[in-house]
Amino acid sequence: AMAPLAAAVPASASDSAGAAAAAAAAISGRQRLGEAAAVLSAAAEALAPYPAFGSGVRELRARADGLRGGRFTVALFGAFSAGKSSFANALLGAQVLPVSPHPTTAAINRILAPEGDMKHGQAAITFKSLEAMREDLAYSFEALQLGAWKEGSWRAEVNKLKAPDVPPSGRAHFSFLKAAAIGWEHNAAKLGSREVTGLEQFAEYVAEESRACFVAGIDLYYSCPLTEQGIVIVDTPGADSIHARHTGVTFEYMKNSDALLYVTYYNHAFSRADRQFLGHLGRVKGSFALDKMFFIVNAADLASTPGELASVVEHVEGGLRAAGIEAPQIYPVSSIAALDAKRSADAAKLESSGFARFEAPFLRFISEDLAGLAVGAARHELQQFIARAEQWSETLAKSEEEREQLKVQLSLDRKRFLEELQLLANSDKEAEIAQETGELLFHVRRRLQFLAGDLYHEYFHPSLLQDDGGDMKRKFAASVKGWLAQLSIELEREVQATSLRLEKKCESLLAKEAEAWLVRLQHEIPALPALSIYATSAWLTPSVSEGSLEQGIKAVSYWSYFKNPKTFFEGGGKQRLRDALEEPLSDSIKEAVQRFGRDLIEFYAQETSARFAAIAASLEAQWEEWESSVSGMPSATDSDESWKAVPQRLHALHQALL
Repeated sequence: AMAPLAAAVPASASDSAGAAAAAAAAISGRQRLGEAAAVLSAAAEALAPYPAFGSGVRELRARADGLRGGRFTVALFGAFSAGKSSFANALLGAQVLPVSPHPTTAAINRILAPEGDMKHGQAAITFKSLEAMREDLAYSFEALQLGAWKEGSWRAEVNKLKAPDVPPSGRAHFSFLKAAAIGWEHNAAKLGSREVTGLEQFAEYVAEESRACFVAGIDLYYSCPLTEQGIVIVDTPGADSIHARHTGVTFEYMKNSDALLYVTYYNHAFSRADRQFLGHLGRVKGSFALDKMFFIVNAADLASTPGELASVVEHVEGGLRAAGIEAPQIYPVSSIAALDAKRSADAAKLESSGFARFEAPFLRFISEDLAGLAVGAARHELQQFIARAEQWSETLAKSEEEREQLKVQLSLDRKRFLEELQLLANSDKEAEIAQETGELLFHVRRRLQFLAGDLYHEYFHPSLLQDDGGDMKRKFAASVKGWLAQLSIELEREVQATSLRLEKKCESLLAKEAEAWLVRLQHEIPALPALSIYATSAWLTPSVSEGSLEQGIKAVSYWSYFKNPKTFFEGGGKQRLRDALEEPLSDSIKEAVQRFGRDLIEFYAQETSARFAAIAASLEAQWEEWESSVSGMPSATDSDESWKAVPQRLHALHQALL
C-alpha cells in the first residue's frame, strides 16, 4: 500500500497552495530579472548624454543585457537506476525523456525553451568527434584488458567477448563496446556532425544504446511553463558511467549551474560511485554563494508506512552527512505519480506524491534567492553611479574660479594617480597563492593515501578474482587498472575542489587589495573622482589531465604476488601485494600532486595578475573620462540645468530595485 508521502515529512497544511504560489513565483523570478534589466537600461539612457559616464554606460548596458537573457541552469545528477528521467518528466509535466532502458553511455541532454530557428519538439544532436569515439573505445579496451584497440579488428574482438569474462567493475565498458559494435555501420559516418530531428528520433538517440553511445550531447527544445521561465534542465551522465573519467564536464555543471538536484532511488544503498561523487559535492558545497543543492529520494511510494519512509529519508541523510554535506534539503517523491497528477490536473494526487512539497521551495529558490542575488548585484552597481553623479553635481555647482582650480588640481594629480595605478596593476600575489595551494594539496595527498587503502579491498576482492574459467591474468590486470583509474578520478575531483577554493581566495585577494588602494587614494588625492571597481569576468577552470595515476604501475610487474585466488586471499598474498604497491603508489601520488600544484599556482597567479591589470585599465579609463569632462566643462551655468534631474532619476531607479 502506498503511504502518503506528506506524512513522512512535517510541513504546513497549505502546501498545495504553496505549490501554486511557487509556480507563480517562478514567473516572477524571470520578471524580476527583466525589471532589473529595464532599470539598468533606463539608468544608462539617463547618463548617456554625459561623456564623464561613457564607460559606466557601457557597463550598465552589458549588465542589463545579461539580466534580460537570464537563464537558470538546473543540473540533474545521480546513478542510472535512480530514475532521473522520470523525475525530469515530472518536473516538466510531460513524458519528454524516455524512461527505459538506461544506457550506460548517457550523453548530456539539455531541455530548454524554443529559440531562434529551433521550434518546439525539435532536437539538435551533436555527435562525438571521431577522435573522442576512438579514445572512448581505446579506454574501454584497456579497462577490460583487451590489448591495444585496432581500427580494423576491434569489432571482431568485441564480438568474441563473453559476459563471464568481464569483471563486475567492467560491465559498463562491456555494454558500451557491444553497443558501439552493433551501431557502427549506421552511425560511424555521423561522428563529428550535428543533426536536427523531431521528438521521436530524439527518444531513439536517448534510449537505444547502439545510437546513444555515438552522441556527445542533445539539446531538446521543448515549450512548457518551466522552460518558458528560462529554466534549462541538464541531465548529466551518472557517476557510474564510462564517462565518469571525464570529471571536467561534470565539474563545470556542478560549479556553474544555478541549482543542483541529486536523485537517488528509494531503498537503494549508495554505491561506491555514489559515495565518492557525494564526497566531491561535499567538498565543493562551501564554495557556493547559496546552498543550491536539493536531494531527491525517488519512488518513495514504495514505502508501506510513513515510518518506513521516514527511516529511509534518515538513512539518506546519514549518507549525505558522511559525505560532508551538512543540513541537506531532502525530498521524498514519487515521480511517476507526480507526472500522472500533473497530466490530469489532480492537485490531491500531486500533494500525496510529495512533489508539491519539493517544487514549492525549489521554485522559490530560483525566483527569490537566485534572482535576488542578481538584482542585489545590479543594485550595488547602480549605487556606485549615484555616488559619481552626486560628485558631478557638486562639480557643476562650483564657481568659475573653483572649476579652474579643479582642472589644475586634476592635471597635477594625474602623475601621482598613474604611478599608484601602476603599483596596483603590478600587484603580485603568487606567494599567497602558493602558500594556500600547498596547504590545500597537503590534505589532498593525505586523503588520497587513505582512500587508496579503502579502494584496494574493493578492487582486490574474491568476487572479482574468482577462478571460474575466465582469464585470471586479465582479471588481475583489470583490478589493478580499475583501482588506479578510480584513484585518478578521485585525484582529479580533489584538484577541481581545490581550484574552486583557490578561485575564492584569489577573489578575496583582488577585492581587498583594490578596495584598500581606493580608500588610501581617497585620502591622498583630494580631487579623486568617484571610481568604480567593476566585477571581473567569470573564472575559467584550469584543465586537469585525466588518468594521472594510471601509467606509473604496470600489473604485469606484480602478477607473481597473485598465482591463484586461494593463496592470494588465504595465504597472505593480498597483504604482500598491498605492501609492494605502497611505495610506488605513494611516489605516483606525490609526483602527480606536485605537478598539479605547480599548474594551479601558475594558472591562478597569471589569472590574478591579468585581473589586477584589467581593474587598473578600467580605473584609468574612468579617470580620463572624468578629467576630460571637467576640462571641457562649459563655463555657462544654464547648460547645467539639464543635468539636475539626472541624480534624482538615478535615486528613483535605485528605489525600484529595493
